[in-house]
Amino acid sequence: MKIWVTCLLVLFGIGCFGQTKNIKVYFLYGSKPAKGYKGKEKKRFGGINGGHVSIGVDKEIIGFGPKGKFHVFPKEKNRHSYFRTESLASFKKDTVGDKYAVITIPVTNVQYNQIQDIHMAYCNEAPYDYAFTGMRCAAASYDILSQIGIFKPKSKSWMVNRIFYPRRLRKRMFKLAAEKGYKVETQPGRKSRKWEKD
Repeated sequence: MKIWVTCLLVLFGIGCFGQTKNIKVYFLYGSKPAKGYKGKEKKRFGGINGGHVSIGVDKEIIGFGPKGKFHVFPKEKNRHSYFRTESLASFKKDTVGDKYAVITIPVTNVQYNQIQDIHMAYCNEAPYDYAFTGMRCAAASYDILSQIGIFKPKSKSWMVNRIFYPRRLRKRMFKLAAEKGYKVETQPGRKSRKWEKD
């Protein structure tokens, strides 16, 4: 009798605490107008080495960006940054014809709740300034993913230097996806733009 009770408690515990959910990492590739389209296609911030990274939970996507005057060097007492929430429907509408990759990461209930708490706190007040030589979208995404155990935690200076732009994080994510069997979805971009390659 005790054995059956123990088994039920173990199974109940796995169901409550070990159940997996998913989060998604969205990579928009850097680009510039293709040859012959310079007057028709707009320039984009960062050009071929630009792009963007954001993290999706359920039907919301949250990304880090500049607010107000762009800072070259970070200013902790005068932060021009914010974490912005975008709906999945809005993302799909805004990225029609764009090249992007989406990596789905299974997470536990604990990790799922952690990332929701982080997003809520960061949306209320960004913990760092957005600056060219400081934290930007890729480093900020690494920061959040490391806090829930997807990557190893690193110092801010390491993240700024090693995850300088989206491609550097994307390479790490693709490698991790291959090792862990994460689902990867890609969309090719329109031919009127020259897109960054992996």
